[in-house]
Amino acid sequence: MGRAMYFDAHVHSAASPDSELNPLDAVRALEKKGLGVVFTEHVDFATPTKGRDITATDAPRADSDFICDFEIYPSQYKIIREQYADSVLLGVEIGLNVAYFSLNSQMAGEGYDFVLGAIHYVDGLDVYHSSNSMEPYDFCRRYLTYGREMVEYCGFFDAFAHIDYIARYSKGIERVFSYKNFAREFDGLLRALVERDLALEINTSRFGNNKHVEQLLPIYKRFGELGGRYVTIGSDAHNEHSLGRYYAEALGIANISGLVPVYYRQRERLVCKK
Repeated sequence: MGRAMYFDAHVHSAASPDSELNPLDAVRALEKKGLGVVFTEHVDFATPTKGRDITATDAPRADSDFICDFEIYPSQYKIIREQYADSVLLGVEIGLNVAYFSLNSQMAGEGYDFVLGAIHYVDGLDVYHSSNSMEPYDFCRRYLTYGREMVEYCGFFDAFAHIDYIARYSKGIERVFSYKNFAREFDGLLRALVERDLALEINTSRFGNNKHVEQLLPIYKRFGELGGRYVTIGSDAHNEHSLGRYYAEALGIANISGLVPVYYRQRERLVCKK
């Protein structure tokens, strides 16, 4: 295969604790779709962040840490990277967390092609477990505000992952999560990305429902209006079935929003081209 110019830039393989996807199967499945793969294995040190003190020092690791198997990643994956040099890139999805700023920053500088910044915890609360137990409007506001705070504080990543992550696990939040309902909070987060020249991911994991696409489109349009230029596209796949799903739809959103799809090789931003 020649050099892949379009990548599924958010894939979790068996190196991550929540996936059993064989990395070679992922490479071959995406190759058939004309896509390269960026493995973005989990690095989420999950200790609560001592309130909102952004000067807090790193805390001890918690039992709830959600990190990839560093016994095999990226060392064993570098063999695949060499075999498929044009179409395989190695990255990490780092959970943005004040308590582990120094450790996360160090991790981001350890030779990965791509660093994806993500919000999975808000003020120490796991979004996965908290979404159904908190008042939807209040939790959405805090989630977006916390996202802005982390973007402003953590300057070590390349693209901001799944801006709609909070809407995955709660019907109540899914119904209210929209640019219209939280324009001020969205603008704060999007402006922070623009000011730091960071990309925004188009995450296709919720694209099976047209309502979800319609919900997300105004967010990406607004990103472009505020001066955002770049997006990465990722399926957030944890199994072979999800790899590269709805890629064409994501390209459509980028085009409508005036945004440029990109990928990263050795932390250098490169424009996707045919």
